[in-house]
Amino acid sequence: MGRSAMILFVLPFMFEQSSAQQNAFAGEHHAIVNYWLGNETPDVPNKCGLPAINYALRHRNELDASLQSALTQVLMRPTTQKSILVGNFRIHYDTTGEHEPAILDAQHNRIPGTANRYADSVGAIVNYALRFERDSLGFLPPPPDNGSGGGTEFDIYIQELGGSYYGFTNPETPIINRPDGGTFTTYITIDNDFNFVTPDSNKGLPGLRVTLAHELHHAVQIGNYAYWSNDVYFYEITSVWMEDAVFTGVNDYYQYLRSSQGHFRRPDVAFTSNGLIMYSRGIWGNFVAKRFGSQTMLRSWEYVRDYRPIEAIDNALRDVGSGFRQAFGEWSVWNYYTGERANPAKFYPEGSFYPLMIESAKGFSPPSRSFIDSLRSLSSRYYDIAGGQVPLKLITSNINIAAALSNNSLSFPFSYLLNTSRVDESYVPTASRIYVKFDVPDRLNWVNVIDTSDVNVLLPPPRETVFPNPFVAQGMTTIKIPIGNFGKTQGTLSVFSASMDLVFSASASSVYTTSIGQQVFEWNGRNNDQQLAASGIYFYVLELPTQTLTGKFALLRK
Repeated sequence: MGRSAMILFVLPFMFEQSSAQQNAFAGEHHAIVNYWLGNETPDVPNKCGLPAINYALRHRNELDASLQSALTQVLMRPTTQKSILVGNFRIHYDTTGEHEPAILDAQHNRIPGTANRYADSVGAIVNYALRFERDSLGFLPPPPDNGSGGGTEFDIYIQELGGSYYGFTNPETPIINRPDGGTFTTYITIDNDFNFVTPDSNKGLPGLRVTLAHELHHAVQIGNYAYWSNDVYFYEITSVWMEDAVFTGVNDYYQYLRSSQGHFRRPDVAFTSNGLIMYSRGIWGNFVAKRFGSQTMLRSWEYVRDYRPIEAIDNALRDVGSGFRQAFGEWSVWNYYTGERANPAKFYPEGSFYPLMIESAKGFSPPSRSFIDSLRSLSSRYYDIAGGQVPLKLITSNINIAAALSNNSLSFPFSYLLNTSRVDESYVPTASRIYVKFDVPDRLNWVNVIDTSDVNVLLPPPRETVFPNPFVAQGMTTIKIPIGNFGKTQGTLSVFSASMDLVFSASASSVYTTSIGQQVFEWNGRNNDQQLAASGIYFYVLELPTQTLTGKFALLRK
C-alpha cells in the first residue's frame, strides 16, 4: 500500500527518547522475561512477551524493587516521534534513533531510511490479518481503546526489543471488570526489524507477518472473549495456530516444534503448562481445524467467556460429537505420524516437516516383562518395545481433566504387562505377537494406542452397569448406558421385560456425559406407546456398528 493511501499524523507532544531510555526499554523487558522463564533456558527466541507480563502481574507482590520498577515501565505505552493511520490501525514509530524501524536487504542488513516503508508494511499486513481473522474465521475485531493512543483506532508501537522476543500485547483498561475471565482494551508492541529471527528466510517481513497475526489475535482474545490469567497457554496455542492459518507459507512455528523444550521432546509436560512448550502446541489448532473444522476453534473462544479454557475446549468439541478427553487421545496419535511417518491426507498437512516424536525404548525378553511409569494430567508418553517379531509401539495419555482444573501437578502411576501368551482377556494381541495389558486404578482417566501398525486404540472401558440402577422412572429422568467410545455413535436400543416382551425399541444417537467422560445411550422409561413402563426387572440390547451390549436393570415407578 502506498503512502498516498494513508493519513499521516505527527504527534508533537511525543519526543525522542534518550539513548539511556531506549536501552532501558529493552533491558526492562529482558528482566521480566527472565523472571518468567525461571529455570527454563530457551534454545529458540521467545515468541511473545504476553506470558512474561502476565506472570509478572500475577506475582507482582513477590517482585523485588528493581523488577517492580521494570514492570511499571513495561506497562507504559512507548513515546514515539511519528504516527500514521492505516485502515483500522494507528502505527507509532520513530524515524531516527535506536527504535527506528528498517526493511532488511537480501543479506538481512538494515536499509537506512526505510522507517516509513516499514510502518507502511505494518499497516498493510495487520489490516490483511484482521480481514482474515474476522471475515474468514469469524472472530470479532479488537475493541477500541477510547483514544488512549491518540484516536479510537487500535494502536501498534514499533520498538527495538533486543532480539529477546517478537512482540507483545498489553492488557490495559478493563471492559468487563472481574477478577478473572474479564476483558480489556490492549495495544501491541512489535520489533523494529526482525533481524534476529531464524531461519534466515524468515528474517524481516516474514517475521513481521506472523508476529502481527499472532499479537492481533491476542488483542482479539483479551478484548472480546476473556482473559484467564492462569491459562495463558491457550492464548499462545491459538495465536501460534493463527500465524499458520493467516500466513501458512512462513512456518516460523517449525523451530518451536524442533526445540528441546517443544512438545515432540516433552510430551510428558501437561497440556496446561504456561511454559515455553506452549508455542510448539500451536499444532493443536491445526489438528482441531482439520479434524473438526476451524469453527470449533472459534467456538472454543466463545465458550471462554464463561468457562476456563479446558472446559471451553471440551464444550466446543462436544458440540461436534467429541470432547476434550477423546480429542486429546486422538491428538496423541496425530503427533506420532510426523516426519518420515507423516500421512498428510489423514493427519497434519505439513506433518512431514515436523520432527519425530521422542520415544522411550524398552526391551522385551520372552516370555514376559512389566514396567511401571507415571504421567501428569493431560500429558503423553510414547514407547518403543523391541524384542517381538516386529517393533511394538505404545502411546499412553492421561486425560484427567478434573486434575488439570484443580492445578494438580502430581503424576499418576500406571503399569504395562507384556507376555508372549494371552494370560486373560485383558491382554490385547498385537502384530508383534506380544500381548499387552495396561493396568491403572483409574481407567477412565487414560487412553492408549497399542500397536500403531494397526492404530489399535484401547479406550477406557464402559461402566459395567447402567446407571442409575435402580432407575426411578418419571418420564423426565433417563437411565444411561455407557459405551466407552470416543465420538457420537448411532445405535438401536431395545428394552425387554423379564418375560422377554419387547417394551421399547428405537434408533438413536449417543450423547456425551461429563460425569464419566463418555458417550451414553439414554432411555426415559417410556414404552413405544409413550406410557411409563411398570416396575420390574428389564433387559436391554444395544446394537452398535462394532459391537452389541447387553445387560439388565431394575425400574421403579413412583
